[in-house]
Amino acid sequence: MHSVLRTNKYLQGVATCCALFFFSSAALYASNHLSSPTGAQDRGANISDHWAFLDPNDNTRLVLILSTQGFIVSSEHFGEVIFDNNLRYRFVITRGNETTSNTFIDVTYSPGLGRLTTQTATISLPGGKTFTAPTTVSNQNYTAPPQVVTTDPITGAQFFAGAAADPFFLDDTGANRLVASSLQNPGHPNFSLLGQREGRNTYAGFNTLITAVRIPVALVSGGSNVIGVYVETQRQAVQNVSEDGSYVNPQGPFRNINREGNPLVTNGLIPASLKNAYQGSNPEQDAAGVFRPFIIQDLQNFGTSANNIAAILNQIQVNGDILRINLTVPNSGPEGGNNPDGGFAHQGGRRLLDDVVDITFTAIHNGILTTDFVDRPDKPLQNSFPFVALPYQPFREGQNDHTMQ
Repeated sequence: MHSVLRTNKYLQGVATCCALFFFSSAALYASNHLSSPTGAQDRGANISDHWAFLDPNDNTRLVLILSTQGFIVSSEHFGEVIFDNNLRYRFVITRGNETTSNTFIDVTYSPGLGRLTTQTATISLPGGKTFTAPTTVSNQNYTAPPQVVTTDPITGAQFFAGAAADPFFLDDTGANRLVASSLQNPGHPNFSLLGQREGRNTYAGFNTLITAVRIPVALVSGGSNVIGVYVETQRQAVQNVSEDGSYVNPQGPFRNINREGNPLVTNGLIPASLKNAYQGSNPEQDAAGVFRPFIIQDLQNFGTSANNIAAILNQIQVNGDILRINLTVPNSGPEGGNNPDGGFAHQGGRRLLDDVVDITFTAIHNGILTTDFVDRPDKPLQNSFPFVALPYQPFREGQNDHTMQ
């Protein structure tokens, strides 16, 4: 049996990187997967995760990846790889410690049918620039179709949308058992529960829908060395249902269904009764302290020290729940970047290989190195945009199913 504590290359400097984890009295589904009652029922709008990092091949380019509609199995994605044409998928970019912004990248999709048909995405960039791109089809072959990347000839922005193997990695069961222990024995959780399942990745074998853009940093930085990123899925306030059951002519202002800034916030630090409210709110309300007492209580249940609680609040509440990227922090290496002096532990955004679970649990465990022994995604990532792995396809006869719930 492994020890639950160990050194990890992503844990360097973790004492100063108090990114955050998840704890609540409700069942947990990791990162942002199924993060609220509304999100669990509205799967198209449910944000599974998001990543934002400098392209390791060219640090003048910013990569933004939004994952929605998680837990798609390979035998069903033929008919489930359909982006919701009634949603606005939004990346919000801030500068410095701003909590408000009017710099957006919005993506909307045409109606979709799945089953070897593409959708058309409309990508709206800052400055009123817009271009369109097709999604990548999904099939039932043993080999996945190639990813279709579209480049806007005017701005140089690139776009990808389609199914991919879920890049998130965590042993949900071990984490949930640890969280339960913090609620059953407030202030005295059993951290050894996290690593008892020998590194079983709950997300291995599942696909998710990916919306990804690659843009020049200068398009959104406004000359600042620090930018912030958070994502939202939004519907208009009035939804009209036609006789055939489809949505037609939505009206009114857009309202958040889901949002995510830092990973693992909603699912753990917000009580079940407030999850919808948190997902429908914004960083201004975070900074105003609306949810802060509940976050403090959950951290106290874990025995987190006052100093570490203050550092975590500074990361996710004082200036809003926004993932920040110091543009002077370099990113390099394969699979979206893996240099140990970059990434999540060093305010370099969040890369696909950053072990945010280990980093976060260690911060909550007052700097004691803590791990679930799940170190990376189950499937190798790619070395260029969109970086996410090809989706899992139906298994050949006699081939093992790799799902590991």
